[in-house]
Amino acid sequence: MAQNEPPPRGVFESLRGLCDTGLALLQNRVELFAVQIQEEKARLVRAVILAGAVVLLGNMAAVLGTATIVVLVDKSAQVPVLIVLSLFYLLAALTAFLALRKQLRSGSPPFSDTVSELKKDRDWLNSRK
Repeated sequence: MAQNEPPPRGVFESLRGLCDTGLALLQNRVELFAVQIQEEKARLVRAVILAGAVVLLGNMAAVLGTATIVVLVDKSAQVPVLIVLSLFYLLAALTAFLALRKQLRSGSPPFSDTVSELKKDRDWLNSRK
């Protein structure tokens, strides 16, 4: 045996190396899947924004319908009715916006716990060498 050759590895060392390689492969796949989920989330956000535009335009149509009704009411009641309806729509829109923002910010990256656990497994296997 030459001096430059490493000592032969035992069965358990080989098995540990195989497990480490398998966990590394699995970790890479999970991280890739997490990136793909993030891309899908971005696509979903774009779809939600477009849906929001549809809702906004529908609400504008409702407001114009409301304005038409206000025009048809008695002249002395037009201004108070417009003010009340405008405040109602503004508060409803603000409430919906705040709820949407809270929901979008509250999510953590997908599978972050799984990736963390796989890293712990690899570290444990590497520390046993």
